[in-house]
Amino acid sequence: MKKITLCLLTIVFCLFSENTVTAQETKRIEQTHNIIKVNYGPGLVYSKIIDYDLRKEYSCSSSYDLSVDYAHTFNKGLGFGINIIQSYLNAIGSNDFYAGASFYYGHTTDKGWHIDASAGLGYASNDYAEHESGLGVFEQIGVHYKITRHFGVGAELRSLTCYYKKPKNWSDYYKEDGTFGTKRIALSASLQYYF
Repeated sequence: MKKITLCLLTIVFCLFSENTVTAQETKRIEQTHNIIKVNYGPGLVYSKIIDYDLRKEYSCSSSYDLSVDYAHTFNKGLGFGINIIQSYLNAIGSNDFYAGASFYYGHTTDKGWHIDASAGLGYASNDYAEHESGLGVFEQIGVHYKITRHFGVGAELRSLTCYYKKPKNWSDYYKEDGTFGTKRIALSASLQYYF
């Protein structure tokens, strides 16, 4: 509840800031070259999840994803990003962590809408009983609205797949061949700071 209240207060602050974009300013909105984004929202882990402590297997789980991203674009909207994500898996009460770099595309329309997409690779780890690490693959597409020159709100559809090294006792718990990891998709609310 505190997180939701904090998000609402931030949005209200941005809406009533002195730097509100006027109708005349929207005609000459400059392309944004640097963005810091904070995203939070529900997700669905649709891969099998194995709880080694309780020796249970789950076919899916809901999740809560929190991320902080930085993106820089060059003249044509192409650029790079840095992404940090924490995803809490409700089924087993544990987290996946991701930190990586991404290719990024962002474009701001004359009406103040900012559309972006990114895809990248990075380091993935978890705090499950086995504490394995590995590779993460990240993808995102989002639509945001610049309510002031420096602040915006929006929504993003995000995907994260984590591939981990198999634990030493993998065959004791899981008899099938396959990867050890998680696949998820999340829909998140987003706050942006443009500079």
